[in-house]
Amino acid sequence: MHPSNEKTNLPPGVSYLDTSERKDVSWFVIIYLFATCLFPSNLTLTALGSVGRPTTLCGLLAFAWWLLYQLQRTTPTRAGVQAVRIAMAIFLAVALTSYSLAMLHGVPDSEASPADSGLIRLASWAGIFLLINDGLSSRQTLIKVLRWLVIAGTATAALGLMQFVTGSSLVEWIRIPGFSAASELTGVQSRGGFVRAAGMASHPLEYGVVLAASLPIAIALAMTDRTKGRLLRWLPVAAISAAAVLSVSRSALMAFGVAVLALIPSWPKKVRLRAMLLGVVLAAGMYMLTPGMLGTLRGLFTVGTADPSINSRTSAYTTAFGMLANNPIAGRGFGTFLPDYVIVDNQFLGILVELGFVGLTAFVALILCAIICALRARRLATDDQMRQVSQAVLASITAIAVTFAFFDGLSFPMAASLFFFMLGIAGALWRLARQTHQTQPTRQSGAEAT
Repeated sequence: MHPSNEKTNLPPGVSYLDTSERKDVSWFVIIYLFATCLFPSNLTLTALGSVGRPTTLCGLLAFAWWLLYQLQRTTPTRAGVQAVRIAMAIFLAVALTSYSLAMLHGVPDSEASPADSGLIRLASWAGIFLLINDGLSSRQTLIKVLRWLVIAGTATAALGLMQFVTGSSLVEWIRIPGFSAASELTGVQSRGGFVRAAGMASHPLEYGVVLAASLPIAIALAMTDRTKGRLLRWLPVAAISAAAVLSVSRSALMAFGVAVLALIPSWPKKVRLRAMLLGVVLAAGMYMLTPGMLGTLRGLFTVGTADPSINSRTSAYTTAFGMLANNPIAGRGFGTFLPDYVIVDNQFLGILVELGFVGLTAFVALILCAIICALRARRLATDDQMRQVSQAVLASITAIAVTFAFFDGLSFPMAASLFFFMLGIAGALWRLARQTHQTQPTRQSGAEAT
């Protein structure tokens, strides 16, 4: 990257890369997105083991790209205080401190390699976060990346719907030279007599995260993007919504509900009424096409302690809190809370055990910073599209965070990659909104002078 010295007179908040580099950043991010959603999440380069997933390698490349640019740039970025990036730096510092303390005190051999790979995964997630946060340098580029997120979510939903209809995973035949399965895909599962789709994910819960992340963005773009016909704009919304409802997953349904509820405050009254009518139509269509589905979904939330998946979660909490007592402040090290010990299916509890109370505080603060930045970007937005997109990013991050209360999302590559992807989008959105707000008075004064 070779920044030009002629940019020193740009207004505050204008950054980072020149025009050709911006295009490269956006397409790299899109490639990362497709490697996340449309590549079997269990496949990894055989020679590299668990860190050989394409998303991990792309993230590390993104981190190297960002770092090299920061080392060689000769002009100030002048982007102001970036709360999400600061929160990310604090979280990474806590994780590195916890790792150092764990190595200093000594860890079992079974935990040493997972701790090392955990740091590598953190660096990879930080890389894609930083590249998105700092590299998406225009509104048009941001919208382009979000459009591709919707395309990836729609493709995932379409695959899930085909799995639901056919009762087959449709992806077990995929074999790529040089790659091997780090874990087996769960294949087609069933619940209440209905197929639980998983798309390219290793588990239906991870599949639900893709739907939860892409649905709010799909709705926002369908409402505001007039460059496409109505059918092309709303077809992704219909596909993702149907896939979420037919996922037969409590977590996916709760994330779906949270995403929609988070969007409602930004909708005009007419849109809210239409959404209610569409919800009724969706329920009626599901009742006619899949008899018994509504009863199965209702049973997911009324089964209580009779559900073994709930019992397994709650019974594991005692063990987890017992392990926390040994290292309550800084934890035992990221990645060292192995499934062989206990499966808690709660990422927040997992962070608490691995990084202690300090790490959990930093992790929650990171999520809240991203949500607040999206909210503030919405307030600074000067047109309806950016207001809707800002609210959609807020809804997407909130929905993903909700799913993390029901499974250890950072242990699943697809869920973790999309989480940090959306954090980067929130940071870029806030930076661009503030940039527009800062330059607007200058434009207005220039117009008045003429």
